[in-house]
Order: sequence, then C-alpha cells, then structure tokens
Amino acid sequence: MEKDFMSGSELRQYLHISTRKMKYLMDHDYIPHENTGHATHKYRVSREEAEKFKYRMETEDGFLAELVGKFSNRTEHHPRRILEPTAENSKAFRLWLEKEWAEFPDALPTQTAASLTGFAPQRIHKLIKEKALHGIKIGSTQYCVKEEFICYMASPQKLSNPRTDRYKELIREFKYKQRRERENE
Repeated sequence: MEKDFMSGSELRQYLHISTRKMKYLMDHDYIPHENTGHATHKYRVSREEAEKFKYRMETEDGFLAELVGKFSNRTEHHPRRILEPTAENSKAFRLWLEKEWAEFPDALPTQTAASLTGFAPQRIHKLIKEKALHGIKIGSTQYCVKEEFICYMASPQKLSNPRTDRYKELIREFKYKQRRERENE
C-alpha cells in the first residue's frame, strides 16, 4: 500500500529534480507542503499534490520557465557571450584567423585543425563526413581545406556557442588584439 505523503527526498526523486531546486520550490510555496520543523525530513508533501505538480511540469508549456538555469552551476544556461555573433564580428574574426593561421598549409591535416581549435579530430572527420567541410584522404591522413575551416570557425553559429576552451581562448585573443588596435588608432 502506498503511503499518502512523500518526504522531500522522495519528492525530489519522483520529480527528477535537484535538491537545490526542490528546496527552492518548497521554500517559495510552489508545491503545497507541510514543514515538519526537523533538520532532516523537513518537508512532507501529499502524494496527490506531488502528482498534480508533476502533471503540470510535464504538460504545461512554460511552467517554471522562470527557473530555467537557476539551479545549475553550468554556464551554458545563462552564458555571457565572449563576442556577439554579428556578421561584422564574424567577418573580422575570419580575417584575423586567416592572418593567424597564414603559415599553415592550404590543406590542413585534421589533427592540426583539431589542435588549433581544441576540437577532437573525430569532430573534424564528422564535419567532413556531413559535408560541412571538404576533405581528402591521402594515405592515412585526412585533410580539410583551410579556408573552409576558417569560414566554419568564424561563422556566427560557431561564435554564438563556443564549446572548447581553446576556441574560447582564440576568441578572447581576437577581442584583445582588436581592442589594442582601436586604442592605438
């Protein structure tokens, strides 16, 4: 027989949410509950209220939308952009990358392309396979066209969501040098 009440821990597991989020929901009366006053097992929620709340979470668009990213220590949910992904910034970044990578051959080995941006070589291979980049295999080494790779890396889509630390570092270097050039004008 199911009991009529859930503890906070049981509720958290039932809703598949973090402890921090569950505590916030309780402390801000999102879910009707009883506060037992104990240090542990502080909350008691009726099973009926828990089921109603879960139903709303699963069916109502925008339910709890104001809390998205609030309980995550990951910055992907509320990133502060390093560089705005405008067409102008994209073009300037592309020109800067062309200068920075001028000494590299026109056909970049995928291993080199990966190390320049912090991508895994498999990611470059996948881009070639998906036809996002052109590639050629000579012996055991796969190459991609440097100009295409630079255009891909400088696209507004890539600039809007930099994933690797090396790529973020490249964007920061670009911004720093751009700022220094403006100061020297």
